[in-house]
Amino acid sequence: MAALRPRPKLMVIGDSLAQGCRSLTVNKVYCTQGWPAVVASEQGWEFVTPDFPRPILFDLEAEVRRLDTLGFSLDRLRFQGFESRFRQNLAEWLTASVESAHSCFDNLALSGGLIHDLYTRTAATSAAEIAALTPQGAASPIPLSAVATLHIAINGRFTLNPTRAPAFDGFTALDWARERRPERLFVQVGHNHGLYEVGSRAIAAEIDRGTAAQGTYWEQWGRLAADLAVLPPEIGLVLVALLPKVGAVANLRARGETRAGGYADTYEPVFAPSTGVLSGDDLAAIDARIRAANDQIRQIVSDAANRAGTGGRVVFLDMYAQFERNDYKNSLDPARQIDLGEGVIVDNRYIDSAAQRSNWFHSATRRLVAGGLQSIDGMHPTGCGYALLASEAMAALGVAHDRQNLLRRGFACDTLLTQLPGELGILVRLLGVLRDLDRLNQFVGDRQTLLSEGAHLVDMIRFMRQVFIR
Repeated sequence: MAALRPRPKLMVIGDSLAQGCRSLTVNKVYCTQGWPAVVASEQGWEFVTPDFPRPILFDLEAEVRRLDTLGFSLDRLRFQGFESRFRQNLAEWLTASVESAHSCFDNLALSGGLIHDLYTRTAATSAAEIAALTPQGAASPIPLSAVATLHIAINGRFTLNPTRAPAFDGFTALDWARERRPERLFVQVGHNHGLYEVGSRAIAAEIDRGTAAQGTYWEQWGRLAADLAVLPPEIGLVLVALLPKVGAVANLRARGETRAGGYADTYEPVFAPSTGVLSGDDLAAIDARIRAANDQIRQIVSDAANRAGTGGRVVFLDMYAQFERNDYKNSLDPARQIDLGEGVIVDNRYIDSAAQRSNWFHSATRRLVAGGLQSIDGMHPTGCGYALLASEAMAALGVAHDRQNLLRRGFACDTLLTQLPGELGILVRLLGVLRDLDRLNQFVGDRQTLLSEGAHLVDMIRFMRQVFIR
């Protein structure tokens, strides 16, 4: 079993925030810039992230930059050629060839993952899901309801067994941790049981939904906690990242400049066709449920570890507190913005940019005027946002690092921040118009349930966002 590469410095299991997803997109580069990878790099630890040969199904930032802004009309908005690019991507994923240089990875998080995926999903079960969803190969009809399963199945088949070795085909993420026995294990999961829908669509969804097959949210946490508690003793530290403050995500745009109890009067989504609106009171109540859920997660994980005699190795990363400390959007407190120097300030508003010219002989470039901590979807961090999470993790672990340089490097590595697409601002404003028209019943678009080349841009965005709703 030499291919296991035993005793790595760090392994990671979880969902999209642990994997390094940005702008609804999972690819090789983003995974190398996720917060666990940044921690490992800063500490000089070897840390192998998935070397995806291509994005999984689509690349949202590339689609935005490709947007044709000439001749816009509300009924003919398209990501032109999206279906063809999607089908080609899927066709390449359906080949039987081995496309990785590694027998196993140190980051086994899977975007869109539910809690039970950490102990039920394998490369084999993922391959079976892919086969069931693509009976006609890449030409198979892809319903909206199936895109999340297809996305995580492609991710899981590759990430959990990159060489497609029969010996590892039945390994779950937890099985890999048991066999490889890392010095440290990071765990971050639980966002895709309703919490994502709150922030993505501005609706008052439950944040702790379970599944009929795998039990309630808390039963799944109980099973995961029990498994973590009895991992081999060579795993000297288990860091569990708690749920973030959803009221602080950039996609929930605060309406108006007044605040009561740290919340605006109402909130609407930015990068979404959803017509949902949350009141400040509704959002405050959801955030209160998140705090209560975090207390319960702490209790469940701690109790299981203490019963097994392994409580001393468990550390919690309070993501809610970190989001709260940097919640400029709701507090309007400049102290909660982050000054990176040289006139660059980032915060948790939705990303916005403005044209600038160095002189009249050069074409316009763009500069950041708001946001910077979260990416196009307004939910997943940017490179700078992931660097901030890495800094918080290292602070929780008590390890030294240069926070300012870390954040500056995170900013510099993210093309969304360094090469700001003017198309994004246009797209965001158009989505706002379409939401208002929907509310007035004046814009009646076909709500397609199958991916097609003629699908309206609204349906394409809905299709991509569906990756995190299973």
